[in-house]
Amino acid sequence: MQERYIETPGQLEQLCDSLRESRWLALDTEFIREKTYYPQLCLLQVCNGETAACVDPLRLDSLDPLIEVVMQPSIVKIFHAGRQDLEIFNALWQRLPAPLFDTQLAATLLGLGEQIGYAALVQKLLGVDLDKGHTRTDWSRRPLQDGQLRYALDDVIYLGEIYLEFAARLRELGRTEWLQEEFALLTNPDTYRIDPAAAWQKIKGRQRLRGAQLAVLQALAAWRENLAVASDRPKRWIAKDEILVDLARRMPKT
Repeated sequence: MQERYIETPGQLEQLCDSLRESRWLALDTEFIREKTYYPQLCLLQVCNGETAACVDPLRLDSLDPLIEVVMQPSIVKIFHAGRQDLEIFNALWQRLPAPLFDTQLAATLLGLGEQIGYAALVQKLLGVDLDKGHTRTDWSRRPLQDGQLRYALDDVIYLGEIYLEFAARLRELGRTEWLQEEFALLTNPDTYRIDPAAAWQKIKGRQRLRGAQLAVLQALAAWRENLAVASDRPKRWIAKDEILVDLARRMPKT
């Protein structure tokens, strides 16, 4: 398999030419969001079984040529636990790639475990032990090291083989359609729509509040969510959950 690191427009165009006729594309992203509300894309990995590439958005002005290839409806897009990856697609391009296949969801249906991790799945199915040493790496730092690129490529190199195996198993069991509702949910923009009015439902400690206290918490959570979105800052930087809960419990008059 050809492995490539893409950091110039010319390299990106060559990559797109090699991917356009693919039947499927395995995709993954590396991102950071410690200092922002929205995830910051640092690397996009793609593989079609013949070519595997790390595409560097921090070196390129635009990934639009690749996104146009990825969005082709004739190509199945493969992710593992892809919700966060798809959140990035929705935030950056206001588009979601379909049709889609999520190997974590398929693994659950096939009895291989609830929310099984990618490395564990690769080991179980293919007997390959993946390096987990870069799980917590800062993907925004440049230049990327060889070990980081190896880790990132491995995240897509085995996805296609797993997809083909799972698709065959699902056909044999007559369960191919069973996952379509969940896949459709992942490619529905409403799944990623920010709803400040519902933000309170994710706050830890809300169960301790009652009545008017909950109403105060809802208002505080919506205020925090709106401010976090507007400033692109983490919610915890504006106010931690426990502070909102404490304010709602005390219900100050001013």
